[in-house]
Amino acid sequence: MNDYEETILSVGSAVSNYNSTKQFPVWGFGAKYSGEVRHIFQCGPSSTAYNVDGVLDAYRSVFLTDLIMSGPTVLLHVIHAAAARAKKIHANINSQQSYCVLLILTDGIVTDLDATKAKLLAISHLPLSVVIVGLGKADFSEMHQLNNVDNNNYRSNSTFVEFRPHQHDPQSLSRAALRHIPDQLVEYFVGNDVYPKRPNHRTQRSSTTIDSVISDLSIDELM
Repeated sequence: MNDYEETILSVGSAVSNYNSTKQFPVWGFGAKYSGEVRHIFQCGPSSTAYNVDGVLDAYRSVFLTDLIMSGPTVLLHVIHAAAARAKKIHANINSQQSYCVLLILTDGIVTDLDATKAKLLAISHLPLSVVIVGLGKADFSEMHQLNNVDNNNYRSNSTFVEFRPHQHDPQSLSRAALRHIPDQLVEYFVGNDVYPKRPNHRTQRSSTTIDSVISDLSIDELM
């Protein structure tokens, strides 16, 4: 498996444990089609993929198309799409009690870093955390500015991690990528006065605080 597939398997497997439906939208960005660079497009034949294996299949299917991977690296469109999903959840958060995680994989430096940081701040009120993993040998020094972006007036909702220091340890990679999620999730729910529902004893599976939150993982690819 390549670095993208290893990251999908490592981080995706960890998050999928908290998704009851195992359905994940899979988007790509940074691809040229008919001479135009597309900053967001669907990967695979369906709007969602089933389980992590389905996400891997959707990722691989891109290379069977006429899409040509191309810069610049623009994350705004995929972040906006994830925010739109989170906004619907936010409107019904007391009844739905769901939370979204957007996983972005990129081997390029973000073209407009300031605009990306501003976008993250603008959506910090939504039930969404954005995890960005940098792959390859690029100099990701500036990308670390996206790590837990905040300015004391907004909820932190982002994490950046480089793949290479963890490339031989999948568990280390998933821990580093998801290290801020628990605090970000709790901060969102407590800030909105939303607390876990009581366990439903009629179901065989016992409920816990974390089980009451359904994570929605979106994998975004850039080669």
